[in-house]
Parts: sequence; structure tokens; C-alpha cells
Amino acid sequence: MINERYKRKSNENDIEYGMRLVEILKTERPEDLEWEDIKNLINFEGNKDSLRKANDTILGGYSVYKYFKDKKIKENISDDDILKEYEVKKIELQKEKNKIQTLRLDLNRIIREISRTELLYEEFINIIKGTCDVPVPEFKPLLSQDIRKEYILSFADVHTGKEFKSITNEYSVEIIYDRFNKLLSETIEIIQENNINHLIVLALGDVIEGMALRISQLSQLRIGMVQQTIQFMRFIVSWLNKLSEYVEITYYQAPYSNHSQIRPFGTKANEFANEDMEKIIFTYIHDVLIHNPRINVVECEDKYVMFKIFNYNVVASHGHGIKNINSFISDISNKYRIFFDYAFVAHKHEDGIITVGEGITNNCQIIRVPSIMGTDDYADDLFVGSKAGATLIEFTEKQGKRKTYDIILN
Repeated sequence: MINERYKRKSNENDIEYGMRLVEILKTERPEDLEWEDIKNLINFEGNKDSLRKANDTILGGYSVYKYFKDKKIKENISDDDILKEYEVKKIELQKEKNKIQTLRLDLNRIIREISRTELLYEEFINIIKGTCDVPVPEFKPLLSQDIRKEYILSFADVHTGKEFKSITNEYSVEIIYDRFNKLLSETIEIIQENNINHLIVLALGDVIEGMALRISQLSQLRIGMVQQTIQFMRFIVSWLNKLSEYVEITYYQAPYSNHSQIRPFGTKANEFANEDMEKIIFTYIHDVLIHNPRINVVECEDKYVMFKIFNYNVVASHGHGIKNINSFISDISNKYRIFFDYAFVAHKHEDGIITVGEGITNNCQIIRVPSIMGTDDYADDLFVGSKAGATLIEFTEKQGKRKTYDIILN
């Protein structure tokens, strides 16, 4: 039982009383003694929670005091040495406190940035969805496709918003619509010719021109970045809906490209790679088409689009970050520990196929996807580029890539 000498009235709230309370708790308190018991033992008239919180503060100071008192006795050191060590430990504690505060500030900043970005995406999509009425497609009966075959349609570099006239090409928003309508009619023709009922569609970036790469862009812009985004995603949703009348679609979209980066406050390429309008466009396509039973919009969970076609591993990217195109399959296979057979890349506005190795029954190949835009005056100055177009490829179970349709759009 606690000694009677420790019983004091709670109105004598002084340091001596606090220290004696600490001594009770440290030396004579039974294991099962509750704060209510302590309150009664010392005749404390206030709230037991207030008593507990006050004790926590006193106990901390008492522990420091007892540590230095014991150290002075055991090591026979002076008060000046005690004071110096106290100051050193105080500085060390302050440094640790500052580290924790810094980490919390960084964490809070990251959380705020992520939350703002997510809120921007959500509000943007909700507004656009509320103003876009997508009609229900009139589905036609699916054809009987050979189960040993699969088909991939790929397009890229639409650069919505850019307007120019070069030596061999002319471009505007109206021409974009014409080219996609031509792509639709030629794709339907190939669908009927090969009895296709399922089509993988790859959209590989730079679907808008943007306005943050260089000052010279501004002279060829007809509309701003937000309007570019709205016009393209409204149109592509209608285009995919129309295509779904003839086939089932699995849709993939590259999550990153260079023209669609926002690049705030004069930042350089890829400094804010996650601030990319491709993500808003993808989210809109996903949310608006979610009720179309013939379209499966697949979200990319990595920097690259990755999927299998039969037993062949396929990787796809816009391609602006690839340093060496010829070693890309080897490099990414080593990085991800996956043997990739085919890589679809865009960015250079040129088509072509590069064989870079061998699989068991196939060639490992880089498939360069042409642009919807085609060549411009920049490409003319460098004497590079190719016709505007898209690529539709037939894959077979035994041979991999077997047949390529080069769809020319200008």
C-alpha cells in the first residue's frame, strides 16, 4: 500500500507534488493500479485524464533529471560537463525532430499533389461526360474468326490541333476526321475480308499537338491544348463505338508521350512526366465506353503497354524515351525478365519493321507505327518521314506476325 506521506491535496499543485507523484508511479505502484486508484490515493480532485497527461510531461523531465544525476554520481563529472552533454543531446534531439518534420512535409506535399491531380482528372471527366451523349451502336452480327489468328490495329501521332501545309502534305482538324473515317472504312474492309470478330487497338501517343515543347509550335496551332484534348477524345469515342458495330475491341493506349506533357512553368521534357493529357484522354475513353459490351478498355499499369497474343509477348510505347531502337527488345526483356517477341513504337512518324532476333517459331521484331499526321515542313527539311497511315497486322498461333496491312491515309 502507498505510504501515507505521499497523500497531498490536489490544490497544492507544485513541483514537489509532481515529483512525489512520479516517485509513486515509478517505485510503489502495483502493476494493476489504475489512474482512478491513483486519483483517489492522492486526493486529486480533477479529471483522471488530466492527471495522466500532466504525469507524462513531468515523467519526461524527471527521467532526464535522474539520468544526469546518476551519471554525475557514478562518473564523478562536473556540472559544466553535464551541461555540455545536455546541450549536445538537446541538439541531437532537435535534429531528429527536424528530420521527422521534413519527412512529414515532403509526404504531405506528395499527398497534396496526387490529390490535386486526381481531383483535376475527376472534375474534368465529370464535366465532359455530362456534356457528351454517346449513342448506342447498332451492333452487327460478329463474323466467324479463325481461332488460330489475332489482329492488331495500331495508330499514333495524331497531333490534334496542328495545322500546316508542306510539300507533300496538308493538315487540319477536318483532315484528321477525314483520315480516321478512311481508316475506319479500310479496317472494316479488312475485317470482312478476313472474317475478323476481335481486334486489338493500340493508340501509341501524341494524339494531341500540345503547346509546351517549343515556341515554334504556336505558329501552327489552331486551337489550345484543352480544346485539342476535348475534340480528340470526343471523336475517338465515337470512332471506337462505330468500329465496335463490326468487331469486339480490346483497347490499349500508351500512358506517356512527349507532345501531351503539360510541362508547367517552363520545365524541361519528362520533368513532370506524370502530368500528361494522355491520362485524361484514356480515363474519358474508359469511363464513357464502360457500358459498351464490345469494347474492353484496358488500363496500363506500367510505363509500357504489355500483353500476350497467343504465346508471344508484346510491348508497346510511344517511343520518345527509347535511346537505341535496335536494342529496345533486348533491353526491356532484360529489365523486366520477360522475353518480348514484338515491340510497337511510334514517335518518328515513319513505318517499317526491324528484325532484331529470333524466337522459337518467329522473328523478334520492332514494328514502327506510322503517324496519322504524316510529314510536315520539319520532316521535309530533314528529308525524312513517310505517308500518313496506320498498321493492321495478322498474327498466327504458330508463326507470330504473318501478314501486314499498310493503310495509307494521304
